[in-house]
Amino acid sequence: MTEERFLSSIFCDDVRREEGNKLSYMGVYQGNLLVPEFPIVLPRLCVAVQMRTSPSPPKELTFRLLRDAELIGERQIDASALRNLPRGVVEDALEASVQIVGTIFQIFPLQLTGPCKFRVRALCDGQEFKGGTLVVDQLRVTVQATPPKERRPPGRPVRKK
Repeated sequence: MTEERFLSSIFCDDVRREEGNKLSYMGVYQGNLLVPEFPIVLPRLCVAVQMRTSPSPPKELTFRLLRDAELIGERQIDASALRNLPRGVVEDALEASVQIVGTIFQIFPLQLTGPCKFRVRALCDGQEFKGGTLVVDQLRVTVQATPPKERRPPGRPVRKK
């Protein structure tokens, strides 16, 4: 059976650990983070990252978070933790054993000086995997002036000119 690996990420405002080993994601971004102006400081940015592997766990795994080309976060998963991953905890649609390894990056406060892209990468057994990207840009809204409507007291007919 061939190795199957998949990297996923969720960009959001906050990640909360819940009872029962669950995670709740607050304020999930859909690919874009639009701000009214630059520079701006946001309270926090969280990135939840997961590598799914099948049928066997990786021997080496490093998660990376980049802002444009700059490495701003890196988390290497200890080799002993990878060796001790439970096998067969999750099964996929083909009923193959799947191991899931994840981490959460938190940046607070998040200082943004201009448009940028946050990218998630993983180096797994010497192969690079690409996760999600969050594009940060300025919200551009065009407001068109409209003439005010004629106001009339209620119950009075509109006069034709």
